[in-house]
Amino acid sequence: MSKDKKLKTGGKDIHPNSRKAKQISRLECHAGRVVKKRQNTKAKYNNLCERIQWFKDQLSSDQSHLSKQEIHELIERLRFQDELEQIDLKNQIGQRQKTPQYASRKALIDSTITSERHEYETNGFEVPNLLQPDAVKELRNWDGSVRFMPRLKLCLVKHSNSASNKTDQIVDIDHESESMDNDNE
Repeated sequence: MSKDKKLKTGGKDIHPNSRKAKQISRLECHAGRVVKKRQNTKAKYNNLCERIQWFKDQLSSDQSHLSKQEIHELIERLRFQDELEQIDLKNQIGQRQKTPQYASRKALIDSTITSERHEYETNGFEVPNLLQPDAVKELRNWDGSVRFMPRLKLCLVKHSNSASNKTDQIVDIDHESESMDNDNE
Protein backbone atom coordinates (compact mmCIF):
# COMPACT_ATOMS: atom_id res chain seq x y z
CA MET A 1 0.00 0.00 0.00
CA SER A 2 1.31 3.44 -0.84
CA LYS A 3 2.35 5.86 1.88
CA ASP A 4 0.34 8.70 0.38
CA LYS A 5 -3.26 7.83 1.18
CA LYS A 6 -5.84 10.03 -0.49
CA LEU A 7 -9.55 9.65 -0.12
CA LYS A 8 -11.61 10.04 -3.24
CA THR A 9 -14.72 12.08 -2.81
CA GLY A 10 -15.86 11.85 -6.42
CA GLY A 11 -16.45 15.59 -6.59
CA LYS A 12 -19.39 15.36 -4.21
CA ASP A 13 -19.96 17.48 -1.17
CA ILE A 14 -19.25 15.64 2.06
CA HIS A 15 -21.40 16.07 5.13
CA PRO A 16 -19.27 17.45 8.00
CA ASN A 17 -20.34 14.70 10.41
CA SER A 18 -19.88 11.79 8.02
CA ARG A 19 -17.34 9.00 8.36
CA LYS A 20 -15.63 10.15 5.17
CA ALA A 21 -15.14 13.67 6.63
CA LYS A 22 -13.62 12.16 9.78
CA GLN A 23 -11.24 10.05 7.67
CA ILE A 24 -10.14 13.10 5.69
CA SER A 25 -9.68 15.10 8.88
CA ARG A 26 -7.64 12.30 10.44
CA LEU A 27 -5.36 12.06 7.39
CA GLU A 28 -4.80 15.82 7.34
CA CYS A 29 -3.97 15.86 11.07
CA HIS A 30 -1.59 12.94 10.58
CA ALA A 31 0.16 14.67 7.69
CA GLY A 32 0.53 17.82 9.82
CA ARG A 33 2.01 15.84 12.72
CA VAL A 34 4.48 14.10 10.40
CA VAL A 35 5.63 17.42 8.91
CA LYS A 36 5.98 18.99 12.37
CA LYS A 37 7.97 16.01 13.67
CA ARG A 38 10.30 16.14 10.64
CA GLN A 39 10.87 19.86 11.19
CA ASN A 40 11.64 19.33 14.88
CA THR A 41 14.06 16.51 14.09
CA LYS A 42 15.75 18.55 11.37
CA ALA A 43 16.10 21.54 13.74
CA LYS A 44 17.57 19.28 16.45
CA TYR A 45 20.15 17.80 14.08
CA ASN A 46 21.03 21.22 12.64
CA ASN A 47 21.58 22.54 16.17
CA LEU A 48 23.80 19.56 17.01
CA CYS A 49 25.62 20.01 13.70
CA GLU A 50 26.35 23.67 14.54
CA ARG A 51 27.61 22.66 17.98
CA ILE A 52 29.92 19.99 16.53
CA GLN A 53 31.15 22.44 13.88
CA TRP A 54 32.00 24.93 16.63
CA PHE A 55 34.06 22.30 18.45
CA LYS A 56 35.79 21.41 15.17
CA ASP A 57 36.68 25.07 14.63
CA GLN A 58 38.12 25.35 18.14
CA LEU A 59 40.59 22.49 17.62
CA SER A 60 44.09 23.55 16.70
CA SER A 61 45.84 21.60 13.97
CA ASP A 62 48.57 20.24 16.25
CA GLN A 63 46.24 18.69 18.85
CA SER A 64 45.67 14.96 18.49
CA HIS A 65 43.21 14.86 21.39
CA LEU A 66 42.09 16.97 24.34
CA SER A 67 42.16 16.34 28.06
CA LYS A 68 38.98 16.24 30.09
CA GLN A 69 39.74 19.62 31.62
CA GLU A 70 40.18 21.17 28.16
CA ILE A 71 36.81 19.79 27.07
CA HIS A 72 35.14 21.40 30.09
CA GLU A 73 36.89 24.70 29.33
CA LEU A 74 35.63 24.56 25.73
CA ILE A 75 32.08 23.98 26.93
CA GLU A 76 32.37 26.94 29.31
CA ARG A 77 33.10 29.34 26.47
CA LEU A 78 30.88 27.57 23.96
CA ARG A 79 28.53 30.00 22.33
CA PHE A 80 27.72 33.59 21.59
CA GLN A 81 30.41 35.13 23.79
CA ASP A 82 31.79 37.23 20.93
CA GLU A 83 28.33 38.35 19.88
CA LEU A 84 27.39 39.31 23.45
CA GLU A 85 30.58 41.37 23.73
CA GLN A 86 29.74 43.18 20.48
CA ILE A 87 26.21 43.96 21.68
CA ASP A 88 27.54 45.30 24.99
CA LEU A 89 30.10 47.41 23.14
CA LYS A 90 27.44 48.90 20.85
CA ASN A 91 25.23 49.66 23.84
CA GLN A 92 28.09 51.41 25.63
CA ILE A 93 28.79 53.61 22.61
CA GLY A 94 25.25 54.92 22.26
CA GLN A 95 24.30 55.75 25.86
CA ARG A 96 21.65 58.31 24.81
CA GLN A 97 19.08 55.67 23.92
CA LYS A 98 16.60 54.65 26.57
CA THR A 99 16.28 51.11 25.28
CA PRO A 100 19.46 49.21 24.45
CA GLN A 101 20.05 48.10 20.88
CA TYR A 102 19.59 44.44 20.06
CA ALA A 103 17.71 43.82 23.31
CA SER A 104 15.61 41.02 21.84
CA ARG A 105 18.67 39.31 20.32
CA LYS A 106 20.52 39.56 23.63
CA ALA A 107 17.52 38.13 25.49
CA LEU A 108 17.37 35.22 23.03
CA ILE A 109 21.09 34.55 23.44
CA ASP A 110 20.80 34.73 27.24
CA SER A 111 17.92 32.25 27.23
CA THR A 112 19.88 29.87 24.98
CA ILE A 113 22.93 30.11 27.23
CA THR A 114 20.77 29.47 30.30
CA SER A 115 19.15 26.39 28.75
CA GLU A 116 22.51 25.01 27.60
CA ARG A 117 24.02 25.66 31.03
CA HIS A 118 21.09 23.76 32.61
CA GLU A 119 21.57 20.91 30.13
CA TYR A 120 25.31 20.78 30.93
CA GLU A 121 24.74 20.66 34.69
CA THR A 122 21.82 18.22 34.76
CA ASN A 123 21.50 15.78 31.85
CA GLY A 124 24.83 16.23 30.17
CA PHE A 125 26.00 18.13 27.11
CA GLU A 126 26.36 16.19 23.86
CA VAL A 127 29.72 16.99 22.25
CA PRO A 128 32.15 15.17 19.96
CA ASN A 129 34.42 12.77 21.79
CA LEU A 130 37.72 14.64 21.80
CA LEU A 131 39.48 12.28 24.23
CA GLN A 132 40.38 9.71 21.57
CA PRO A 133 42.79 10.58 18.73
CA ASP A 134 40.87 8.54 16.14
CA ALA A 135 37.63 10.38 17.00
CA VAL A 136 39.44 13.74 16.62
CA LYS A 137 40.78 12.62 13.25
CA GLU A 138 37.28 11.65 12.13
CA LEU A 139 36.00 15.04 13.30
CA ARG A 140 38.66 16.83 11.27
CA ASN A 141 37.71 14.82 8.17
CA TRP A 142 34.01 15.62 8.65
CA ASP A 143 32.69 17.99 5.98
CA GLY A 144 30.05 19.64 8.19
CA SER A 145 26.97 17.97 6.76
CA VAL A 146 24.22 16.37 8.79
CA ARG A 147 24.35 13.36 6.49
CA PHE A 148 27.75 12.22 7.79
CA MET A 149 27.15 13.02 11.47
CA PRO A 150 26.53 9.37 12.44
CA ARG A 151 30.21 8.65 11.68
CA LEU A 152 31.27 10.95 14.50
CA LYS A 153 31.70 9.62 18.01
CA LEU A 154 29.73 11.72 20.48
CA CYS A 155 29.76 11.75 24.25
CA LEU A 156 27.75 13.33 27.04
CA VAL A 157 29.70 15.67 29.27
CA LYS A 158 28.15 16.38 32.65
CA HIS A 159 29.30 18.88 35.24
CA SER A 160 28.12 18.87 38.85
CA ASN A 161 28.56 22.06 40.92
CA SER A 162 27.75 20.71 44.36
CA ALA A 163 30.69 20.84 46.78
CA SER A 164 29.94 17.47 48.37
CA ASN A 165 29.53 15.63 45.06
CA LYS A 166 32.20 17.06 42.78
CA THR A 167 32.09 14.41 40.05
CA ASP A 168 32.35 15.45 36.44
CA GLN A 169 31.66 12.69 33.99
CA ILE A 170 32.18 12.08 30.33
CA VAL A 171 29.86 9.35 29.10
CA ASP A 172 30.17 7.84 25.64
CA ILE A 173 26.97 7.49 23.71
CA ASP A 174 27.64 3.74 24.03
CA HIS A 175 26.91 4.35 27.75
CA GLU A 176 30.47 3.79 28.93
CA SER A 177 31.38 6.10 31.78
CA GLU A 178 34.67 7.61 32.84
CA SER A 179 35.06 9.44 36.12
CA MET A 180 36.75 12.83 36.09
CA ASP A 181 38.28 12.46 39.57
CA ASN A 182 41.54 10.89 38.44
CA ASP A 183 42.58 12.89 35.38
CA ASN A 184 46.04 11.63 34.44
CA GLU A 185 46.31 13.42 31.10
